[in-house]
Amino acid sequence: MTGDESRAGYSRVPPVLERIVDTVLEAEVQSLRRPRAGSVADTAVLELAADADSPVPDRVVCKRGGASVWTGDVIEPFVCERVAAATELPVPEVLARGSLAGTDQDGEPERWALYEHLEGESPDQGDLEPAVRHQFVANAGRLLGRLHATPQESFGLETTTATDVDVGGIARASGGGLTVCAPDGWHAMDSGGALEALCSRVSVPLAGDVDCLAVLTHGDYQPSNLLVDDTGTITGVLDWGNAHITHAAYALARAECRFVDLEWSAGRLKRGERARLRQQFREGYARKGPLDVTDEMGRQLRWYKGLWLAQSLANYAHVARSTRGREQLWRQCRRLLE
Repeated sequence: MTGDESRAGYSRVPPVLERIVDTVLEAEVQSLRRPRAGSVADTAVLELAADADSPVPDRVVCKRGGASVWTGDVIEPFVCERVAAATELPVPEVLARGSLAGTDQDGEPERWALYEHLEGESPDQGDLEPAVRHQFVANAGRLLGRLHATPQESFGLETTTATDVDVGGIARASGGGLTVCAPDGWHAMDSGGALEALCSRVSVPLAGDVDCLAVLTHGDYQPSNLLVDDTGTITGVLDWGNAHITHAAYALARAECRFVDLEWSAGRLKRGERARLRQQFREGYARKGPLDVTDEMGRQLRWYKGLWLAQSLANYAHVARSTRGREQLWRQCRRLLE
């Protein structure tokens, strides 16, 4: 389920992971690798001792924790199950999920899940051949469009209010389902105040506007959360722990920034390639998605990218308030240094 394994380091297998695998799969863990991707949850790729005729897979992915920045709840396995059932996106199968006895440092039960291991690598776009990179970016846009084109009711999400929710986090409901609720933190599309007045003056719609299409989106859609083969075909969409409801155009702007603009700012694109990749990402999205990116929407996307940067800073500050969040940020910093 996680890429970049060729650069992952082998580690000692914690007894708790051995117990999970033995209880659920009745298998023995031979080795463990910590991938560089997957910094929100404690992620491990487990090699299992399995006979050739055994239904037990040779390799699985175990995740512990990974609370949503919007609700503080661990929702990834539940979201993966819903997205896999409602769409054709290459989402890893959830093999098992549960919680450990006791609590973590924030007093919450530590939740875990075992996932199918998908083949592929998380790409470094700078290392891809130009033709493969263009194919990868177009495919990334197409998959995002396919997700946004799926009606919300297909995911079976409940709401905590009597009306539709335009912006919201996702949490586990008491009956075992998923519910959409007000985000625990600042969401740039539901800002209010002076920012809302500014966006109104420049004709940039926010949540609740008649031109706002509310969709379920990934929440962290970027190259490191995708797996790709040698041709640029995407074989896996990973790390759904921050999935939420937001404005489709805003989610498109965030993704375009990560797949194109940040690559350009880092100096990994040749002259003129930024515009071509942006066009291919938008055309891929429009082929399957609910939005046609006109010139006017292109102007709006530029504003949304600025709002996303402000929201990202607010999210980091919000995450750092809890012990669990500080651990997440420390894992991210450590992997960046590596």
